[in-house]
Amino acid sequence: MLTKLEEIVLEWVCLDYERAPAIVGEVSSALGSQATDREVFGVLLAHCGRGLVKAYLYETETRAFKQLTRPADHDPEEVWWYCTEAGKKALF
Repeated sequence: MLTKLEEIVLEWVCLDYERAPAIVGEVSSALGSQATDREVFGVLLAHCGRGLVKAYLYETETRAFKQLTRPADHDPEEVWWYCTEAGKKALF
């Protein structure tokens, strides 16, 4: 069972590739209280561990996303997230 914060974060990355800092405002608004970059990044890391999302780096040279195996080792500003099929099933 997902917490409200976990559900809201997952909903945002089901729509498109997103970075944690870019969705903090929207997550906070939907949650009804202030979420931090760190909280959202932590939720995304937990979702990644559960197989609900995957992490990527955007490579400007190739204009493509490259999947990361260790997203926690990267700057949260640089990591993009996207929902997996398991993540979509967890929401619906």
